[in-house]
Parts: sequence; C-alpha cells; structure tokens
Amino acid sequence: MWKNSLAALLLALAALLPGTAMADIFLSADFALTRGEDANSYEFTAAVPETVGQPAPIVWPQGCRQTAMTRQMSGGRAQYAYEFACERPFSAGDVIQTPWKADGGRFVTNVMGSQVDRSLTGDAKGIAVPVGETAVGERALTQIAPEFLAQGVWHIWLGWDHLAFVLCLALLARGRDLLWLVSAFTAGHSISLAVAFFELVHVPVPPVEAAIALSIAFMAREALLVGKGEQAFAFRRQLTVVSLFGLLHGLGFATALGELGVQAGEKLPALIFFNIGVEAGQLLFVGAIMATLAGLRAISLAAPARVAALYAVGAIGCFWMVERVAGFGIA
Repeated sequence: MWKNSLAALLLALAALLPGTAMADIFLSADFALTRGEDANSYEFTAAVPETVGQPAPIVWPQGCRQTAMTRQMSGGRAQYAYEFACERPFSAGDVIQTPWKADGGRFVTNVMGSQVDRSLTGDAKGIAVPVGETAVGERALTQIAPEFLAQGVWHIWLGWDHLAFVLCLALLARGRDLLWLVSAFTAGHSISLAVAFFELVHVPVPPVEAAIALSIAFMAREALLVGKGEQAFAFRRQLTVVSLFGLLHGLGFATALGELGVQAGEKLPALIFFNIGVEAGQLLFVGAIMATLAGLRAISLAAPARVAALYAVGAIGCFWMVERVAGFGIA
C-alpha cells in the first residue's frame, strides 16, 4: 500500500512541476550583423529565449558606441535590434560581448563581403559574438571538436524528453539487455540525425516532438509491465521498437544541431562530434542511474523508487504529448 501511495505522491508532484511544459530546455540564441546606411555603422540583432532575455548592457568593441535599441517579445523569445557606430573598421579580434546566459547560439553576417554562419558557445559571462571574423575560413579540427562535443553533451543533459526516454530504458532492463537497448536507441537516433542534418529528409518538427513524448509514455508503461512480470513483447521486438523510437529522437537532435549554425565545410566533423557528445552524455546519465539504483537496493528502496519514477515519467510524457498536439494549430 505504501508503495502505491509513494508512487501516487511523486506522480502528483511531477505533474505540478512548473517546468514540465518545457520538455527541452536547451537555450539557443540567434545573432545577426548587417551594415547600416553610414560608413562603419551597423545593425546587430539578437533573438534569445524570454527566460534569459532581460535587458542588460552589451559590451561593444573598442571604439564603437550604441546609437539606438528596440526590444519586443514574440513567440517566447526576446527580439533585440541595436544600431551602433564605430570609429574604425572591425579588426580580427573584435567581439560583441552579450550578457544573456544561453547555452549556445548562431551568428550570421556578411558585412565583410563573405558569409559567416557559425555556432557559438555560452559561458558564465554570456555569449561572445566574433564580429571581427572576415571570412568563412577553415577552422582546425582541434577547434571544431571540443565545441560540438560540448554542445552534444549539453543537449542530451538539458533535453528532458530525451533523458526521460533513456531513464525508461535504464528502468526496463539491466546488464547485457540494457546495453543492447541503449545501443539500439543510439543506432536509431544516429541514423536519423545524419539524414535530417544533411537535409535528405524534411519532417515537420511539431509532430516529431509529439511522437517523442508518446515514446516516453509507451516505454514507461512497458517497463512497469515488465516489472510486474508481464512481458509486453519479446526482447527482439523491444530492440526493434526502441530503434524506431531512436529515429524519432534523432530528428529532434538534428533540429538542435541545425539551430547552432554550422559552416558548410564543417558539417561532417560537427555532426560526428555532436553525436559523440550526445552518446557521452547519455552514457554518463545511464551510469548515474545505475549507481543510484545500486544505492537504493542497499536500503531496500529500489523497487518502490523504480515504480514511482516510471509512473511520474509516464505521466509527464502523456502531458507533453497532449500539450504538443494541442499546439499544432497555434501559430
């Protein structure tokens, strides 16, 4: 009885969490730089998540000053437009230091005569936008690798829907079976990530996100049935289903990678290292779950905690699915 009460309590608390409506909390920003009407004058635009988009001062390159600024809200994002003028042309090391604590971003400009479209990584100060870049120029692999490895790790760790699915897998099986299921999930999302990122297929994002939420509820139910001794389907069929769900999640990863902005010559290494980062973050998460379960078994709480977690995750998956389907018709 107390086990059921604990599960019900955690389920109710999970349903009331204020952040459940936002399944993927990878915060990305978009920056663009264009020329103004006068010499050495420019317009700098920034679109950042509303949750981090509070007005704050920007640090301009030396010799530059802000002349105007507008701000408006649209679709959960804060849209800024700055006008500024400089006493000199940009030099190679010039940056605009933005104050917003986003996880990553994209910077686009062609003010120097060539198109620059690249990803950016945030830190404790915000995001530094390299306006002094004068050409697309090839970057060394030693620059590309750590950047996209970090983006992959952060995306899996901050993607609640992806973590929820991996949690269901970790609570569904153990040992070699878990290894096979995680490998099947990895194979599925690696394939669809590559296919979608290189634009070989085009799938609308909202239905994919709704299907991802449904996959969480499905796997939570399956893990609960297995825990009760009711094998819902054979292990080989589990592998097939998990692989197919992996294809769905890979489409979600591709959307995130595309939002970061990747130069044409960096697409292949960016894809490889982003995917490696996702896998590394996923394995660390699975390891943390296994260690937690081992500790709970030592005090005879593993079984009730497992049931409570699956009920909570399944309920959240259902909520996300309904919320996303309800949002299909909203512009």
